[in-house]
This record gives sequence, C-alpha cells and structure tokens, in this order.
Amino acid sequence: MTAVATALKTDDAQALAPAALPWATLIVPPVVCHNLDPHTGIPFMPHMAAHLAGTLKHHGKRNVQVIDCFGLQPNNTQVVGEFLLMGVDEAWVSKHIHPQSAHCFIYCRTIAEFIAVERLIHRIRQDHPHIAITLFENVQAVTSYSLRHVAKEFIGKGADCILMGEPEDRVIEVAAKLETKQPLDGILGVAYRRGDEVVVSAPSKLPAELDAMAMPAWENFPLRGYWQAGFAHAPVERGTKFLPILTSRGCPYRCTFCIAPEVNPTWRARSAKNVVDEMEHFYRTLGVTDYHVSDLDPTVNDKRTKEICNELIARNLPITWKLAQGTKIETIKSEETLELMKKAGCVFVSFSPESGSSKLLKIMNKPFDHEHALRMAKKMASLGIKMQAVFIGGVPGEEPDDRDMSVAYAKRLIEAGVDEVSLVIFTPLPGAKLSSAINDFSHYSQCTPSPAWRKDYKILTAYRMRMYTNLLVCKARYHPDKLVAEVFRLVTLRFKTKMEMSLFKQAKLYALRYAPWIFPKLDAEAELKNVA
Repeated sequence: MTAVATALKTDDAQALAPAALPWATLIVPPVVCHNLDPHTGIPFMPHMAAHLAGTLKHHGKRNVQVIDCFGLQPNNTQVVGEFLLMGVDEAWVSKHIHPQSAHCFIYCRTIAEFIAVERLIHRIRQDHPHIAITLFENVQAVTSYSLRHVAKEFIGKGADCILMGEPEDRVIEVAAKLETKQPLDGILGVAYRRGDEVVVSAPSKLPAELDAMAMPAWENFPLRGYWQAGFAHAPVERGTKFLPILTSRGCPYRCTFCIAPEVNPTWRARSAKNVVDEMEHFYRTLGVTDYHVSDLDPTVNDKRTKEICNELIARNLPITWKLAQGTKIETIKSEETLELMKKAGCVFVSFSPESGSSKLLKIMNKPFDHEHALRMAKKMASLGIKMQAVFIGGVPGEEPDDRDMSVAYAKRLIEAGVDEVSLVIFTPLPGAKLSSAINDFSHYSQCTPSPAWRKDYKILTAYRMRMYTNLLVCKARYHPDKLVAEVFRLVTLRFKTKMEMSLFKQAKLYALRYAPWIFPKLDAEAELKNVA
C-alpha cells in the first residue's frame, strides 16, 4: 500500500464518528450538448470537484454527499431549447439533497453547462431556502470560464457565494461562515451579497505546495456512469476503468483566447512520487488502469516528466496514461523523453498547433515551433503513441490565407504520423482576453466550440469540414493501414483516438435525443447510495 493510501486510512480511522460530522452536498451538473454537435457534450470527469470533495472530507471533517448528475444516470436526457442535458435533472437533485446538508457546492465545469447551473440554483433556492449555495469554478480546462466575470449574474439568480480560483485553501472557512450566517468579509477570491451590494474580493494567492493537498475523493463519485457511457474526453476502450489526474496546475503561457492567464496564471507541479502515489492508490482501491492527464500543460518541466516516467517504470504498474487535454509540444524536449514516456505507459498525446499562420499565432500570443512538432510527431508515430493535433478557427483577424496555411501544415503533420486533427471554432469565454471580440450570442451556454450564432459560422463549418476531409485523404494516401484499424476499433468500441470515439458519440447523441428509450438507465438512487 502506498504512503498516501496509508495516510488516508489513518485519517479516516481517527476521524469523528460520521453521524457527528456536518454534511455538505457537492453537485456536478448535467453534461450539456449544444445543437447535437460532437465537439460539445463531452463528459469531462469532474477533477476539481473531486479535489474539493477530498478537502471537505479529509481536512474539513465533513460528511460529503456527491450528486454527479451525469455519473448517476448518463442516458437520462432533458431537452431545453437547443441544448441536450445528459444526467439526472434539477428536480431529482433537489429531492435527493441530504436532509442534514446545510451547504450545496455547485461545480461550474464548462461554459456549455452554464444553463444547467442556472437551473440548479433556481430549483435548490426554491425548494431549500435555508441551504447555502456556493459555486466554484474549473480552473483547469480550456472550455471553462471565469466566475469573476459572471459573479453578479449568478448571485442575482440566488447563489450565496462565488468561490473563484483554486478552492481548496478557502473552502472550509467559507463553508463554516456561511453555515453559521457570518459575513465573508476579508476572504480573498470570493463574491457575495452584502445588503444590496455584490462584493467581489481581490484574487486569492494560488496554493504552491500541491503535494500537501488532499487526494481527490473519487470513492464518493458514481464512476460507473462515466465508465459505461462509451465516450469521454480522452479516447476510451469498452470495459476499461479510467480517471483524470492533475499532475500540475496552472499555465505559464498567455494565450489570448484562453481563460488560464486570468484564473490560473502560474504553473505549479506535484512531485513525481506524489503523482504516482495517486495512480497506484486508485489502481489498488478502484481498479483504475487508465489515467487521463488533464493538466493545462503537464510537460512544462522536462526533468519532472522524466521523473514521473521513471517512478512509474520502477513500480511496474499495469496502467496506461494519456495527455488528454494536451500539452505544449515544445516542452517535450527530446526523443529520449518520448521513449521514456512510451516505456512508462503513455499511449496518447494531444497537442495544439492552433494555426499554421505566424500572423494568427501572434494574435493569439502563442508561439509554436512547427518544425519541432513535426520531429516529435514522427518519433511518436514510430513508438506507437497515438496523436491529436488541435487547431482553432475563426480567431478575430483570420483570413482565407491563414486557413490555407493551417490546412497545409495539418497535411505535413498527418504525413509525419499524426492520427487525428480537431478544429475548434473560436468562441468568447468570459475571462479570456479576446472575449470581447465577438458578442452576438444570447446565452453563455452557446459559447461552445460550435457557435452556430456566429455570422460566419457557415464559412467556419466549411473550413472545419475541409480540415477533416484533408485528414481522411492524407491518411488514405500516407497511412491506409490506420484507416482499416480505426474502422475495426470503431466497431468494437475500443477507441484509441478521439475522432473514432466522436463518430460513436455523434450516433449516440442523436439516439439520446430522438430515441432515448433504447438505452438502459442506471438506477440513480441505488448509485447514490453506493457512494454515500
């Protein structure tokens, strides 16, 4: 048993009797799909929520009830206008809040789920006027948003507190004050109502000692729903148990389309031992064999990357891992690092050229070494590591020539061995520097990677289809064997790339929308009891 696992068992054994502890309910909203587009509706496993639950449970001495809407019943759907909400609905959530709970923490996971958070606040405030409602943000995703920019709106809808930034260092103090009706004055990184005024305090300092933070309390989450859904953020194989893992936090780069420069601007890392302790703990306790690294930039420190690999190799754990959210490929310094990653179980790497145009890269404030990426792609292909290259289209200032350059560079990457490309269409995220460039949306949940409200959406969709056609044509020309293998994996649901999984996901989204009765539903009440 690892040192971390031993420490947790000791902590649990010495804790107060569960009945004597106060209760808190942590709610993860339904996954929201916009216009049935497969670039949305991605069930990102709630890593920040799991870390918050661990802090409340192990450091805050609380009983934690987790209501993860998608995890409890992923095949349940609710149609709200142009949005498909997947998971138990807000009425079910409100009915099942623990009767002794004095506090609900709602996770603001992605911008698409803004509408689901609104509906949860309204229903809980209506049914449980005595319960404190705190929202906390996802500072570890490029699809999230800054709560600082929408704090007054959410408080106007009934939230008591907006907890901004990484929440673990302040959540216990916030919970204690709200539950005893004390003011939140003096706490950094929060927004709250004081009389007729909404107070938004200065940002809090980001925690530096990540190894000292509580392990995520995945044992309190209904994981079976995620494992049985058939699609996730990283490619998944049927029957495999997987979890996300944060090996570092923050981002040292200042991309103008991203919220990280505002909400999480400092890169901080966990030690190699601490990272692998977590992997080993959940392998031994939950049987997890596949880890989706969800850092914003996991490989910033090449020395630490090698240390993690060597630690995994030394322990000889039968696990795989994937750089799911992506990394800046230039931070993988050499072919030697890639060889070590492969030996340690790495099977998938996502990275983001964003564009083949140097002009657009300057607008985005994202330098990218195109030639280094090609060398790394060739090496990963030779090692059997699957790869995704992500581009962004529709950035303000983009012209047809810029798109041509991106298509041409994507062709070079595919020839080098990249397995898939993705084209994300630019959308304004509250907190991003470029967020004011386009504002024709009518609801924040429309700010997804497929913003159909954009006046140039047809042009951008054609660009996206051109990029994907380019992928298929180039792959048929340079790597026809890959196409055959991908068809086989699609049929057997043993996905090794996101694109294979997206084809399955697209079919399932349509079925969930128009023929939901064909899918078996989990017993949400039984799932909730299993993790209580």
